[in-house]
Amino acid sequence: MGQPVHLQLFAESEGHGYDAAAAALAELRRVESRLTLFDDTSDLVELNRCAGGRGLRVGADLAVTLSAGLRLEQGTAGAFNPAVEPLMRAWGFHVPRATEPSPAEIREARGAVRTARIVVSGDRVTVPHADTRLDLGGIGVGYGLDRAASVLRRLGIRSAFLDVSGDCIAIGAPPGQEDGWPVDIAGPGTGTGILATTRLRDAALATSANTMSVVRYGRAVRGHVMNPETGWPADALVQVSVVARTGIEADALSTAMLVSGKPAEGVVWYHKA
Repeated sequence: MGQPVHLQLFAESEGHGYDAAAAALAELRRVESRLTLFDDTSDLVELNRCAGGRGLRVGADLAVTLSAGLRLEQGTAGAFNPAVEPLMRAWGFHVPRATEPSPAEIREARGAVRTARIVVSGDRVTVPHADTRLDLGGIGVGYGLDRAASVLRRLGIRSAFLDVSGDCIAIGAPPGQEDGWPVDIAGPGTGTGILATTRLRDAALATSANTMSVVRYGRAVRGHVMNPETGWPADALVQVSVVARTGIEADALSTAMLVSGKPAEGVVWYHKA
């Protein structure tokens, strides 16, 4: 996922803890290999290659993530959109470019996003329009957190905290802190300090901002979260943090709320900046 990963857990023995940690990290790597756009052998890249065709049988990871993505797209009135890749590409996030996209390029990319359709039927996915391309950057980390947490639980871990570059999931609570794992949320830039603090217990937190992963065109700085409606990087808010029941919900809902500036269904707690 190209992100730093931190895992803290409590286990019945040191050996059990190391084995569980290794299994959880291996699960994160496995999920990445299925959902990344930066490996030509991934399920997602193969599905994008088949856009406009008769469909493709995909692995469970991609089918589950796309099904959740479609549900969350509907629940956020399109603020979260798994078919946003043409805009990401137009703005230079997948292939570097020297200048900002022209109005014509933005219109073309917006058109590809607006006309996109994704049909999931069991393990078969059809993308009817040839210019549709999917990007799961706004949901894939959350799904990976859910899968890694599932592995830890299956191995008997009842207290753990997993953090992937600020997106995190908590299992239970640390010893002596029954109200959950403490989480500080940093501001959207260096020197801004801690904006908010919350506690997680059997829940996930995700933060979205358009200040970290950016492209620069002269003095212009453009963030990586796209507004599917305008075709421009989202600017309704600077940063959003969401707590939800699952990693996949927290990840997608924080993205959607950064775009819309509005609370979304399914959010337990959120903080905006």
